[in-house]
Amino acid sequence: MTFLVACQHGEKKITIGYVQITQDPVLDAAKAGVFRALADSGFIDGKNIKVLDNNAQGDLSMINTILQSLISQNVDLIITNSTPCMVAAAQTVRSAPVVFTVAFGPEQIGMKTIPENLYGVYDPLNVKAFVDLLLECIPNLKRVGIPYNNAEPNAEYSVKVLSKEFARQGITLITTSVTSSNDLLQGAQYLAGQKIDALVAAADNTVYMALPVLAKVASEQRIPLFVTDPMQTEKGAAIGLGVNYDHWGYLAGVKAVEILKGRTSPRSRIEPITTYDLTINAKSCASQGLTVPDKVKSRANRIFD
Repeated sequence: MTFLVACQHGEKKITIGYVQITQDPVLDAAKAGVFRALADSGFIDGKNIKVLDNNAQGDLSMINTILQSLISQNVDLIITNSTPCMVAAAQTVRSAPVVFTVAFGPEQIGMKTIPENLYGVYDPLNVKAFVDLLLECIPNLKRVGIPYNNAEPNAEYSVKVLSKEFARQGITLITTSVTSSNDLLQGAQYLAGQKIDALVAAADNTVYMALPVLAKVASEQRIPLFVTDPMQTEKGAAIGLGVNYDHWGYLAGVKAVEILKGRTSPRSRIEPITTYDLTINAKSCASQGLTVPDKVKSRANRIFD
């Protein structure tokens, strides 16, 4: 690859296509991390790179349309934010490298073949640590409810692996399907009526978009809401354990830099993120009837009201 050399000689400005599934503070944090990593290595939008910024606004059908447009514009690199965007790009883009962030790995979601032009950083989703956290907070935990959109491969995968871990630890999982954020209130009310001890939202863009709705039901019914994304505690979840999205985006941005400088080797194309954050929303814990043990508080990266 000769992108950097070409840019230095003024022969061309590198064109990067960016695709995000929806407008969301969490995904925006990852986006900021991506482009900060690029800027830290001298790749600055408007100076030596041109960024074609696209957002599907939560419409899964729009992702392929956006990608086809980027392909037709002969972009040098595509960066995707979210699992649905990564999957769509892996299936359709062959003309440029694709770097993904905020996604599960290709093997996690059942991709049979991994394109050679696919790079990125994925969340291995430590379900044992997550379920252990629930049990620390609710020692008598017996029944958990999860609303999820089974049209999202990330949501389907997270429910699948959480279901296995809950079963292994003798916990009953009750799920309900939501096809859009508008379905979440009805789904949350259904789960609340199933005598559950906790609600969980896990790696689901549809649910996260309307998480305040789920948090409101959790508070009304005094059912603690746990999330696999720490930043979602800002929308009303009680406790979050998962990846720091700004850091995740930054690591993906480093991958993009490696590609632009021609330094990426096949062994380092796709890697897991290995650090997790624990965040506690004290106000939500109180309203949802959860008393957090001191040993959990002592591990928290952030506790806020």
